[in-house]
Amino acid sequence: MLRIQLRALILLLLPGFALPLRAQLYELPFAEITGRSTVIVEGRVTGQFSFWDHPRRNICTANTVEIFRIYKGAALAPHTVQVITPGGIVGDRMHLVSESVQYRVGDAGLFCLIPSTADLPVAPAWENFGAAQGFFRYDLPGSRIEHPFLGFAGIKALREQIMAMTREPAVMISGHDWNPVPTDRATPVISSFSPTVTTAGTGSILTISGSNFGATQGSGAVRFRNANSSSSYFDADASDVISWSDTEITIRVPSTSAGVGGTAATGKIEVRNNSNETGISSGTLTIDYAYTNFEYLGEKYGAKLVEDNGDGGMTFTLSTSLCNSGDQDAINALGRALREWRCVTGVNWELSTSTTSSTSISDDGVNIITWDVSTGLPVGVLGRTTSRFWGCQIGSDYYWYLDEVDINLDEGANWYYCDNAGGIPGSSIDFQSVVFHEMGHGHQLGHVNNDPAVMHRSISNGQIKRTLLTSEQTGAEFIINQSANPCGPGPMTLLNAPGCQSLTAPTSCDDPGPCTAALPVELIAFYGVVDGAGVRLEWSTATEINNDHFTLERSADAIAFAPLVEIPGAAFSTTVKAYRHLDPQPLPGWNYYRLRQTDNDGSETVLGIIAVRFGKTETSVQVYPNPVKHDQVFTVFEQLDAGDRVEWMLTDWSGRLIARGKQEVAKPGEPQTIALRDMPNGACLLRIYRDSDQRLLLQELLFKQ
Repeated sequence: MLRIQLRALILLLLPGFALPLRAQLYELPFAEITGRSTVIVEGRVTGQFSFWDHPRRNICTANTVEIFRIYKGAALAPHTVQVITPGGIVGDRMHLVSESVQYRVGDAGLFCLIPSTADLPVAPAWENFGAAQGFFRYDLPGSRIEHPFLGFAGIKALREQIMAMTREPAVMISGHDWNPVPTDRATPVISSFSPTVTTAGTGSILTISGSNFGATQGSGAVRFRNANSSSSYFDADASDVISWSDTEITIRVPSTSAGVGGTAATGKIEVRNNSNETGISSGTLTIDYAYTNFEYLGEKYGAKLVEDNGDGGMTFTLSTSLCNSGDQDAINALGRALREWRCVTGVNWELSTSTTSSTSISDDGVNIITWDVSTGLPVGVLGRTTSRFWGCQIGSDYYWYLDEVDINLDEGANWYYCDNAGGIPGSSIDFQSVVFHEMGHGHQLGHVNNDPAVMHRSISNGQIKRTLLTSEQTGAEFIINQSANPCGPGPMTLLNAPGCQSLTAPTSCDDPGPCTAALPVELIAFYGVVDGAGVRLEWSTATEINNDHFTLERSADAIAFAPLVEIPGAAFSTTVKAYRHLDPQPLPGWNYYRLRQTDNDGSETVLGIIAVRFGKTETSVQVYPNPVKHDQVFTVFEQLDAGDRVEWMLTDWSGRLIARGKQEVAKPGEPQTIALRDMPNGACLLRIYRDSDQRLLLQELLFKQ
């Protein structure tokens, strides 16, 4: 029997907890992107077509890019190039590939390219170096750069840095300076929008009220924060707009495939009219989860999860490169992730008791999980999920269902496999968390920008993300409960406890690993939701050994915790046990709850920490970048007035003061600098207060890079 244990899940959930040191796409230095790219050009996508590669293993898309400037490799770059991206639609077959570039016709920007190594019917063919990190999308009217990680002051600043890096003069092919033309048109004003909390890709409709939007949409757009990048926005597709007038817009909240394409995220919303004037909302739109969508014949679709293996679900097969005695800890971590996903969402995913010697990511009917041996991952990618779909048609209606999922993992990463979440070194990447994230893509969840979320695009060295947030659980349930297709396979049969715990691996990798030690309690889930005038806290366990009791603790700052209640444990149990407690008087704003378990001998284990926001809170301050570079951060004061004074304080986790200062708000909405002075490596807590009444405006963990 596979020895899969769900261990102590120590997950610190903090608002504004930004950790982009590592990710499913981990950050590549700008110098590496430019230095290792063969060709660097500025251009625009003018056309696309999708096709099968020569072995007919994978669908690819060729993006025709018209070149305007060449910064590197002028001898190799003609006036147009074909940039290949993984995935696409051919007939009734479709492939979506996570952590990859998703271009749209009209996209303009900087393309950092290397020759494609795939066996393709297109030649010469290029691909982005570092997948999504090899493209810097231009927001032309705003002269802004959109990228998964890197930020620049504008298009001109990026051009200057490219030329400084390449030390080559730019070759102008055609005269496109892409400088926005000022207009005299009134700037759009967003007075309100409804709802303020919603989901992306589910068909949810947002109504935006205000003025100066323009009588018709024309070339205007509604812009959302992009969950697939650090801080950029993207234009919603014209097909998402339901109605547009000068004073009101109704639009479906968009989600595309899980690459650099746009997935609406929590943040401000923007309206840009057809004169390129942009208005920004004062309030924040909250996106709880995203259902991965794709566009076919001008319509948006989300795929259904169906029965695929003759036993009500889908079966994953491990490659022999991964399933072996040398990788036993990796298999156990993978098994923990799979069992957790099954038990929380009910998805009917199994492990085959046989293996495959293939390590190829291909359309072959095998749902493979493998190291990236024969299908190498791009530089900067830790894991990648390829979802494969069939389409079927009844009359004029089209339907898509999930047929195959392949997960490819970076064998060379500095992984942490052990089930003791509290023991992860600061230099390692948690393997279970990354696998868990990729399973989310297989479930058809898109990225979100709630930093503690499993489906957040980033996971830092030393961080654990092994538990779905309540909103993510809701999203997974929404997807899995979509009505069955009228054509294609039948619906998936959902799993329930305790059947979800039963998981068997192939005999070649069905053993304990060197760091899979037993703990008193196996935690399946721990979450909290607002319930009337209180907060309802629930958790469940798979097994309990010598468990005397649980202690629920609460904190206003995630530092000083006080006990709320003790609840007796089950002592010894091998069946699922569920627990519940209502906090009748939660604190206004953020409440941090810690679950502690005490063994019969008095030893204690922290099982997890979650955050629940009670009541309405307003965010007045934004801080970036995080991790901090050069011992300074930039702040944006959105709801203060010019001349207001603020006080900031930087402490370590013990409360020791590191630095403090005061400053005056020069102009709301514009960045101001805070010099932190002597910030140590690791995590520090930054608090910013309004000086007049000492109201806390921001509390955020900062990490120094």
